[in-house]
Amino acid sequence: MAATITFSSNEGRSLLKTIVSKLVPQWSTGLREFQAETIPLILDNQDVFAIAATGDGKSALFSVPILVHQEIAKNPDLYPKFQVPICQEPIGIVVTPTKGLANNIVKELEYQFGIAAFAYTRENVAGKIRDRVDIDKEIADCRYRIVCVDPEHLRKLSWIKISDSPTFRSNLIFGCAEEAHVIDEWGMNFRPLFRQIGAFVRSRLPSTKSVFAITATIIPGAPQDSLLPFLNQRRRTIIHVRTIDLGYRVFLYLFRNAPQIYNRHYRIRMYSALAPDTYNQRTIDLLQTDPRCQIVIATKAFSLGIHASTLQDSICIGTPDTQCELDQCGGRVGRVRDMNARRIIFTTAKELQSAQKRIEGMFLYLNL
Repeated sequence: MAATITFSSNEGRSLLKTIVSKLVPQWSTGLREFQAETIPLILDNQDVFAIAATGDGKSALFSVPILVHQEIAKNPDLYPKFQVPICQEPIGIVVTPTKGLANNIVKELEYQFGIAAFAYTRENVAGKIRDRVDIDKEIADCRYRIVCVDPEHLRKLSWIKISDSPTFRSNLIFGCAEEAHVIDEWGMNFRPLFRQIGAFVRSRLPSTKSVFAITATIIPGAPQDSLLPFLNQRRRTIIHVRTIDLGYRVFLYLFRNAPQIYNRHYRIRMYSALAPDTYNQRTIDLLQTDPRCQIVIATKAFSLGIHASTLQDSICIGTPDTQCELDQCGGRVGRVRDMNARRIIFTTAKELQSAQKRIEGMFLYLNL
């Protein structure tokens, strides 16, 4: 009987590179270093906490394992035997904090890799019900390769039934928490069920499957007139605001001051949880394809994995609550590495005074 191998072995890593080269020819240089180190662990059903910069291709961690299982299942005679079972209908769960991120992941998976995916949001589920499609049964029968779902839906009876399905359990290859830094940030505040993700994963999913978390930001341990000079440079800009109300006031201010040479509704747009999904998606599409679209005013939803490679400037109105949030906002721009991107933060006089006092206190403590 032929010996089995692991994906983390030299032979396994070599086969992974071969499969990626075959199935993802647009990646002319193959996997990036952190991808090549992490994906074999996931394929070997190991648990992983992946930290990588925004734009470094973290989504490959849940897309490539699906492609690998599909390729080996389709052509078993071309590959050796592996220690982990190869699934005929591989499926993975990606827990996402916002519906915008979920829809964006699905779109990218289908466009880049041809992977069938579904964003399990209230609107998308309602659409399936209207079409008389039993989406829960489709997921349980592994009709999709990746399902994006929020923590609130995981607590519902439908997901208890899905996770009990023998077909689903035998084909599941991983459970992933995307933008993992919000588990604590949001879980301690307005969305407590984020702190229950682990309970679902450990109690409802097979214990032998890989569980991994992805984030670009994790740390150890527990003035409106000023906008105009920046925006008049006509660089693609994301303006981060704390509240929808503040965003609306910024929108009105800019709308009144924008040159009336063409439709200002193209140049300045809002992105928030209150806007319809179709409007938010249209905003992303315009950023990518329409030179008239320059400014997007967004709440936190935009800073969590919404990709628009054309963005050049990130402006925060007020200091974000945490360093992680600050890094996420800045990470929305400069995804194309040769782009001259900028991060701009507008703070209040009170915040500057507070920061100065902290610095002075630190110097006193260190006797400098």
